[in-house]
Amino acid sequence: QRQPTSDTPRSAVRVAHSPAPPVSSAVVPLLKVPLRLVGVVGRLYVVLESDRGLVLMDQHAAHERILYEQMLRRLEQGDAPSQRLLLPETVELSPRDAQFLREHLPVLSRLGVGLSEFGERTFLLDALPPFVKVSDARRFVLELIDELVAAGREVNSFRLGEQTVAKTVCRHAVKANDPLAGPELENLLNDLRNCAMPYTCPHGRPTLIEMNYRELEKKFGRTQ
Repeated sequence: QRQPTSDTPRSAVRVAHSPAPPVSSAVVPLLKVPLRLVGVVGRLYVVLESDRGLVLMDQHAAHERILYEQMLRRLEQGDAPSQRLLLPETVELSPRDAQFLREHLPVLSRLGVGLSEFGERTFLLDALPPFVKVSDARRFVLELIDELVAAGREVNSFRLGEQTVAKTVCRHAVKANDPLAGPELENLLNDLRNCAMPYTCPHGRPTLIEMNYRELEKKFGRTQ
C-alpha cells in the first residue's frame, strides 16, 4: 500500500539547523598575545603594550625563571655548565654549617658550584655557573646553606635539593640595575614565553603585571 504524500514542495520544507557554537569568552594568556616594547623604568621594570592595555615585566624575576628552568633542563641531560673562577676564594664556616655543607657537596657540584674541603671548617669556592655574579663568596655559601636548611628534611630528596640550590644560584644572575638593550629585552621576553611556568619567578613573585585599558580609564576617571 502506498503511503500518502505531502502536497508541500520539498523546497519549502524548513530544515532545522544546529545553533552555531558560542564564541569562547576565555581570556587569551598574556604571553600568547603580541607585546610591543615601550621602554624601561627604574632600570628594572620593562614597559610593554598589548591590544588589551599596559604590561609591566620585572626583568630580574623573568630572568630568574628563565635560568631556573634552563638549569633544570640541563640537569636532566647531565651536569650544569660550570666556569672556573680566576681568583678562587676560601670560606670559613661554623662546625655545624661545615658539616651540613659537606653532606650537600654532590648537589652543589651537579649545579656547577665548585666547592671543596680546604681544611676542617674551610671550603674553597673555585667554580660557578657562567651566568652567576658573586661579590661576597661567604655570603653566597651561607645563603645556599640557609636555603637547604629551610627546605627541611625533604631536601634529603636529591631532586628537591637540586631545585633549592638552583633557586638560590639563579637569584644571583641579574640584578635590578643591570641595564639591558632593546634586543636583549626582546630575547628575554621570548625566552620567558618558552618557560613552563612563565608568570612567576622560582620564589613565587610575579614576572608580569597587566593593567587593561578599562582599568586605566577607571584610574583616570574616564569611566565609573
